[in-house]
Amino acid sequence: MTNFSRRQVLSLPMAASVVGAGAAGAAYAADSNSKVNAPDFDAIEDRMTLLTKRGASLSIRQKHLAMLSVAAGLGFEDLGERPAAALADGLAPGDIEEAVFHASPYAGMARTRAVLAGVHTAMTAAGIALPLESRTVVSDEDRLQKGIAVQTEIFGEQITRMHQTTPAERRSLMIDDLSGWCFGDFYTRKGLTIAERELATFCTIAALGGCEAQLSAHAAANLRCGNTKDNLIDALQCAVVYLGFPRTLNACAVVDKVNL
Repeated sequence: MTNFSRRQVLSLPMAASVVGAGAAGAAYAADSNSKVNAPDFDAIEDRMTLLTKRGASLSIRQKHLAMLSVAAGLGFEDLGERPAAALADGLAPGDIEEAVFHASPYAGMARTRAVLAGVHTAMTAAGIALPLESRTVVSDEDRLQKGIAVQTEIFGEQITRMHQTTPAERRSLMIDDLSGWCFGDFYTRKGLTIAERELATFCTIAALGGCEAQLSAHAAANLRCGNTKDNLIDALQCAVVYLGFPRTLNACAVVDKVNL
C-alpha cells in the first residue's frame, strides 16, 4: 500500500513504475503548485489521509474507491495526489474513472464532470492515453430493462411495488430516469462489482449531506450486497478529512439504525 502526502504530485511515467513490482516504493516529486503555505495544516491533512492507518476492514482498493466517490460527491476539481496513489496501489485507470462516473446520478453531471476533468489531467500527466476503453454494456433500447433488473436484484420486490404504485405523471422521472439512468447507465457498467458500486453510492450520498433517507436505503442495500456496517463506518473514517465531522456523524447515525 502506498502512502503519499497531500503535496506529493503525480509525476510518473506509467510504464513500469506504477504497474511494476516496485510501484509502492516509488518516489514522487513535491508539488510545486501547492495552493497554501501552511506546513502545520499540511501535516494534519497528511496524517488524516494516511490510508494505512484508516479503514481497517477495507481493502486498499475499497479505500481508494471510497475517497474518490466522496471527492466526486463534493465536486473536487483538483484531486491532488489521489489518482496517483490509486494507480500506484493497483487500481486500473478505468476503475478510477469509473468511481467518478458512478457518482454522477447522485452528485449531478456538472459536478462530476469537473472532477472527471481533474482525473483526466492526472492521467494525461501519467502518460495514460485518453479516452479510456468504453465500459458500457447497454444500448438505448435495453438500458431501462437492464437497469430495472439490477435495481431489483439489489432492492428486491419493493422496486416492482414502487413501479406499480408510481403515479402516471411521475413514471418518466421515477422509472425511466431512476431505473434507466442510475441503474441502467451505471450499475450495469463493467469494472466495479455491485458491492463496490453500492459502497461508492453510499460514500457519494454521504458527501452530499441532507440526504439521509437515500443514505439509509443505500446503507441497507450495501448490507444486502455483502458489505458490512464496519465497512461503511470505515469508508467514512477514510473520507472524514473530506467529509468533515457533521456529515460523517450523520452518516454514522444512519448506519447504526439500518437493519435488513
